[in-house]
Amino acid sequence: MNVGAMSAARAAIRTALLVAVSLAPASQGLAQGGDIAGPWVIAEAALAPWADPLQSGGREEEKRLVGKVVIFGAHSVAGPAPLGCRHAIYAKHRDTADLLFEGELAEPDPEGKPRDPVALAHRLGMTTKTVLTVETGCSEVAFHRFAPDTLVFGLNNRIYTLHPARSPARPTATAAQEAR
Repeated sequence: MNVGAMSAARAAIRTALLVAVSLAPASQGLAQGGDIAGPWVIAEAALAPWADPLQSGGREEEKRLVGKVVIFGAHSVAGPAPLGCRHAIYAKHRDTADLLFEGELAEPDPEGKPRDPVALAHRLGMTTKTVLTVETGCSEVAFHRFAPDTLVFGLNNRIYTLHPARSPARPTATAAQEAR
């Protein structure tokens, strides 16, 4: 990543953290129980397991979304389209692998052969029998919490991974060690 992009990413994270701090009192209801309140960064994208590996397209959307911040507030989601909206209505439920990504992991492959949704979900990072799924009501996108620091969502044959935004003023231990 070049210096200009890193500066822009840091500025976006700083802004997101300031907004998150101002929203913190309002978002405590959503934050209870280890939910997803606060800022998250879309860290990466990968071709979904059900997608044709030879398909073209999707890269423009991937470039538009990766690196962006999504902030889950008590009644809103701030983030790039189609993720953000002013009037979020959260619904939470637990899903098994066959229900993730609107059931796409359980769909037969292009030759009609059955897929193993548990194995596919495991390859994506799911390590438990069920995961918390949060729907925001903003779009058809559902966020699946694979770990305390990992959310994933599917969009247009891509799987996007989000991690909590970290303050640039408080680098992670790894970043601090690398700087030595």
